[in-house]
Amino acid sequence: MRNRISRICTWTLVAAALGAAGAARAVTLASNVIEVATPDGTVSLLSQVEDNVGGDPSRLLFSYVLRGTYEPLPGQSNGMSSLQLFFAGPVPDVTEQTGPNGWLLNCCFADLPFGVGFDLENAAGSGAGPNGAASFSFAVPAGTPYTDLSQGSLVASHVANVAFGGVVVENAFGRGPIVPAPEPGSLLLLAGGLALLARRRVSSAA
Repeated sequence: MRNRISRICTWTLVAAALGAAGAARAVTLASNVIEVATPDGTVSLLSQVEDNVGGDPSRLLFSYVLRGTYEPLPGQSNGMSSLQLFFAGPVPDVTEQTGPNGWLLNCCFADLPFGVGFDLENAAGSGAGPNGAASFSFAVPAGTPYTDLSQGSLVASHVANVAFGGVVVENAFGRGPIVPAPEPGSLLLLAGGLALLARRRVSSAA
């Protein structure tokens, strides 16, 4: 009897562990790869959307992997060291934005709530290229729509710690990396909130 109870407890623990692992396993909702060939090398960007972030179903995870051979000024540029992702509209609740060590977030071009930027200056090393890929991600609320219609997202390099060159990540069919595309209703709410904030600033200044 005691052995039977012990077996039941063991199987219960195993089932619970498997259940927890299953809950945390992300499901890929959409993915694509955009490849662009240029005289200075190739750019390849994988993008995908997953249905949870570390088991949290209230967030969607957007992730990207940048690879290729783009090098606009060999000997001075540092590979693909700038990724600027532009959304299809402002997204006010972007969290958990990550990039490789040394990369700066939203410092130089794309910025919240209209997009996200990732930049690596020459002083911090080399970006993505023949020697390796670079991965990036961010999270938005579950239910946020998304699109792969090109929004003008781009990849560039750096020379003397300043962004240099630039390739629009778009294929011949007008498709680009998958990015959030908020619904018109959420845009109106955001616009109303920004207008209210502006009125408050004017009132306080007076």
